[in-house]
Amino acid sequence: MKRQFVAVLLWIALLGLTGSAATASTTEQTPFTKAEMEKFLTDYPNFLQWLAKRNARFESLHSPWLMSGMRYDKEFTARLTENKWDPDRFFYLLNHINTGLLLTASEKMEAESKARMEQDRKEMQAQTDKHQQEMQQRMKADNQEMQKQMAAQKEWIRTNPHLPPQEKQRLLAQMNVAPGPIAPEDASRQITEEQNRWFDAQEREIRSNPFMHPMQRQQALDQIRQARRFQQQSATDRASTPRFRSQEEMHKDMKNQHQEWFKNQTRSLQANQFIPPAQKQEMLKQLAASEAQFNASLEPQPMPSIIPSEEKALIEANQQKLMGIIFGEAKP
Repeated sequence: MKRQFVAVLLWIALLGLTGSAATASTTEQTPFTKAEMEKFLTDYPNFLQWLAKRNARFESLHSPWLMSGMRYDKEFTARLTENKWDPDRFFYLLNHINTGLLLTASEKMEAESKARMEQDRKEMQAQTDKHQQEMQQRMKADNQEMQKQMAAQKEWIRTNPHLPPQEKQRLLAQMNVAPGPIAPEDASRQITEEQNRWFDAQEREIRSNPFMHPMQRQQALDQIRQARRFQQQSATDRASTPRFRSQEEMHKDMKNQHQEWFKNQTRSLQANQFIPPAQKQEMLKQLAASEAQFNASLEPQPMPSIIPSEEKALIEANQQKLMGIIFGEAKP
């Protein structure tokens, strides 16, 4: 849709190069050929030199807009005829070549923009993955350090000559039932549960306080609820691992979701015993047609080109030369 919009703007802008479609030519033009392209590349600089002798602007300023203004100049059209050019045909090539150059530039910019967006997505995802990996490594290191400290504490209890055997057994039994290393998700859940208990206790104290004005009590409870919602949202954000998906992945997910929806609708319709068979068959056909139409709408649609494909291929093959002679500088 975006490319089509850009293309339409290009067409409207460049239509002024040679006038409206009705005045551009008295006969319908056919796509230009390789031979015509080569002749255009050879003759266009010569026409510019001839025009520069009449007007210095053509010498100092390379612009297709200036050249397009020569359509109705009798001397220039006579010059075209002398060089075996039909004036309408020459300006047809000029119009389509300029359109093709700008369209090619637009497509290149769009491709570069998509590439940058994809690169940014990959970099953001790489940073997120790195952060998650670092958190896991820190958690693993903390658990290992805790295990070392626990082992050292047990060894100290076993080798302590001042502790009676029964006391040693009691202490070691307590350490054996102590919680081991805590996984990140378990630690997050424990923190959330502890915070919820604190919020509950605060609400009970506020509700049971006989010295608080009812309005003040309501304001305090609202603040507690807001803090609880913020805590819950923060816990959800910590628990989730964001994935920066590409447009292709989101497109695939959306397609899968709708396909599953159509399957469920089909099964529900087939299992409905209260719909007459003929009506059910017609409804199933309509549902299948809707699914086919929806799937087709998700597929990329080829955009009709402003200029014929064979012309666009010739323009792309000669892009550097065309940019040089038309705009006065070579472009890659």
